[in-house]
Amino acid sequence: LGVPGETDYLGAGVHFCATCDGPLYRGKRVAVIGGGNSATEESLFLAKFADHVTILVRGEEFRATRLIQDEVFKHPKIEIRFQTQVKALLGSNSRLTHLKILDARTGREENLEVDGVFVFIGLIPNTRFLEGGGVLLDRWGFILTGYDLPEQGRQITGYKMRAPYMLETSLPGVFAAGDVRMGSTKQVVSAAGEGAAAALAIREYLKRL
Repeated sequence: LGVPGETDYLGAGVHFCATCDGPLYRGKRVAVIGGGNSATEESLFLAKFADHVTILVRGEEFRATRLIQDEVFKHPKIEIRFQTQVKALLGSNSRLTHLKILDARTGREENLEVDGVFVFIGLIPNTRFLEGGGVLLDRWGFILTGYDLPEQGRQITGYKMRAPYMLETSLPGVFAAGDVRMGSTKQVVSAAGEGAAAALAIREYLKRL
């Protein structure tokens, strides 16, 4: 979010994974920030534990698929506030207690009392150093690997005798693993597993040289 207080309460009220931390908020009030599929899906999951879930959306509508939207709109524990911006995260005793929010329609600011907040606004991969280097990226900057390469309809050079390995990029012998890869689950355990798989694929690649 890049707002005051966000980094102060990481792990002490500010979270990025409902599956990981949602059960900590059983019987409590939480906010979800975002309007896409991740935000709506995770809100439905959080509603299994929390007494009340407030979704804060900057835009005028959700970007999620219609089916998920319908589930969210009819859920009795979920409140939705469109055109709402988070201006700051506030707390006491090293714990998040409130969000300072702005209603863009009225210009009115208020403090929203919460026990926790889950942020699902998307990710910016740290891949700018790869631009122009021959490693193909998707439009958001995530690295294309393996089976995703031909599916993008792009011209791939260097693969005349074989298809790319699962975690291999558009440059033969260059592999990618973890959150920077398109289609990754953005989980630490998955990133570690992909790293191990990439190492094994590199060994196979070197055997062929």
